[in-house]
Amino acid sequence: MKQSSILPGLALAALSLLAAATPTHAGERPIRASGAGTINSGTMYARLEATHLGKANFVGGVDPDLFDNSQILEIPVSLTAANGDRLFLDAVVFFDVDTEIAVGTVTFSGGTGRFETATGSADVMFDFGDYPHQHFLVLIDGSIDY
Repeated sequence: MKQSSILPGLALAALSLLAAATPTHAGERPIRASGAGTINSGTMYARLEATHLGKANFVGGVDPDLFDNSQILEIPVSLTAANGDRLFLDAVVFFDVDTEIAVGTVTFSGGTGRFETATGSADVMFDFGDYPHQHFLVLIDGSIDY
């Protein structure tokens, strides 16, 4: 009689251990990035410090002729972590020619490695205030799920 009450307890303990060891999807979490870079022939290069990536390389594309007017800019971006994992972003921002600041949203659209299924969005700001010298600052603040 005593043995039959021990077996269900052992089975329950084993299931609890298995459940704890099973990996779960991490879910949505905050992401922040900031850095500075240069623009050369429409290609934006920057060095960032980003949560979940550490020190990362930023590469984006923008037509320099668009800086003549206030307008919506679409900027495709990739961030590359030190281990080579890439995170893809699509930025849609409003560029104000008077302030030389662009503010909008980035949408995470996958990547490589651990970011292959990345989704989420973030606020983004580009400060092109030093644009005649081809420099810019970038700030990203939002949430990501991967």
